[in-house]
Amino acid sequence: MNDGLSRHAALPWIALVTFGVVWGMMQPISKIAVNGGFEPFGMMVWQGAISLGLAGALAARKGLPKGRAQWQFCGQVAVLGNLIPHFATFTAVSHLPAGLMAIILALVPILALTIAGLIGREALTPRRVGGVTLGLLAMAIIILTRTQTETSGADWPVWAVGVAALAPLCYAINSTLTAARGMAGMHPLQAFAGASAIFLPVSIIMALITGQLRGLSFDIPSFSVVAVSTSHTLVYAGYLWLLGRSGAVFASQTAYLVTGFGVIWSMVLLGERYSSWVWAALVLMLIGLTLVRPSQTSLAHTDPSRDTA
Repeated sequence: MNDGLSRHAALPWIALVTFGVVWGMMQPISKIAVNGGFEPFGMMVWQGAISLGLAGALAARKGLPKGRAQWQFCGQVAVLGNLIPHFATFTAVSHLPAGLMAIILALVPILALTIAGLIGREALTPRRVGGVTLGLLAMAIIILTRTQTETSGADWPVWAVGVAALAPLCYAINSTLTAARGMAGMHPLQAFAGASAIFLPVSIIMALITGQLRGLSFDIPSFSVVAVSTSHTLVYAGYLWLLGRSGAVFASQTAYLVTGFGVIWSMVLLGERYSSWVWAALVLMLIGLTLVRPSQTSLAHTDPSRDTA
């Protein structure tokens, strides 16, 4: 009996670490796909197809989105949660070390709090302002010390940081709009499937126009594309379970784990190494995440689009 209770109590912690480990792996795996010849729109086609199939199957009981309001929300998620951030991420990861991408994506809650504070939905307390400041300081350190470090891929262009930062900015805006307006009565996975139904054909058109459409084959880059798309969708479904099981504050701790494991996996899979400046930026970003942690009420509004990939 006690063993059963112990396992029951341990399950959320096991899930939390598992999600952090798997989501943290998405950046280095994405870089493997990009280095193997996949371009942004080509990757987005397969991401959309796999996400649509899996999310659609998981949300089959809910059915397709219905009515103008639900499809408008799906359009919002398709643009702010998929099209822009995915293009930005897959473009930037071809120029930046994957570990730096993991640190930059940790800006999501920091930017979300800033936006929510500016429009009056969250209190910008001194503690939270300090967290925002630390997050921005971490970004400044990464940029300003680029030529002074021995970081892997230290010849990356500064503009790539700006492109990478578009992803967390879009996720933050999407989260703010979702918290303010809700999801038009949909389950998050239902909205995720609807967004993928919009995202996929747009990606196909853009891939055809740019000549980036590429088929899958039995090689490591193709396996990487499938792994990123499949893992993201399945882990997101598990994350929703964790939200319902243990609450939003507990589940929000995945942000720390995704960033930390993203750096670790980049070192293990890609052999990346970082200077003391990058480690300092990572520490500042994690402290900043702690200071800006949203309230229970705010976290209860789940963002169905976020890709820690």
